[in-house]
Amino acid sequence: MSKIKPWDEYEIKARYIPTFLSSVPLVHFLLLFLGQHFWQNFNTGISWMLIANIGLSSIVMLALVQIQCGFSKHWVEEPVFGKGGINFPTTDMLLISTTLISAERKEQIRNKITQLFGCTFSTIDEERNNPTNARLRVRDAVNRVRTVVGKGSMTLQYNIRYGFFRNFIGGIIWSCTGSLGCALLYGIDNNWKPMAFFSVFFILHILVFSFKKAILNKISFTYADYLFNDFLDYKGGKNG
Repeated sequence: MSKIKPWDEYEIKARYIPTFLSSVPLVHFLLLFLGQHFWQNFNTGISWMLIANIGLSSIVMLALVQIQCGFSKHWVEEPVFGKGGINFPTTDMLLISTTLISAERKEQIRNKITQLFGCTFSTIDEERNNPTNARLRVRDAVNRVRTVVGKGSMTLQYNIRYGFFRNFIGGIIWSCTGSLGCALLYGIDNNWKPMAFFSVFFILHILVFSFKKAILNKISFTYADYLFNDFLDYKGGKNG
């Protein structure tokens, strides 16, 4: 489990916010399902526990963030980019056999990586004979690139954007469960407007999940492009 950094920009924008947005429909459903009487009884006589309740809520939120982000990493990202992100655009861009970027730019990036870190890349024949190892070599080199680029000029913003959508898609299970539950309960009460709202909300989330591959591919490509732009501008020292 990664170290929690509550006030880090990436943590807030790419992890906390998508978790909050995904959990809102589920929380609303629980409020409807358990009913006002339950919550009134629950709150009776425990005003003195306000601080404890806030603390408990914070712990639950932190736990939910870790669960959702771990779920997103394995359930959302791995089916699209493979285990360990071996098919991520940052890897595909630097393989000789791919044409995502120009051969000249690719050579410039690979040469700079070799110069700075001493990393060696597979030849075209090695890529054909052992494609997995070729990808692992590139992935290991890109990890070094991320270290020196840091936040970069735009890298962090596009990394946040990718993280937001990946983790938001990972929270579909909460948002869809809550939205569908709310729509059913409002429908039972013949309350058509909120029923329609949560029904549309449910459908939109299903559509987002259905097109997750296209969404993540587009955003991750942009992130990779800016990462390598910042890397080519890297002059040494600590960037970002």
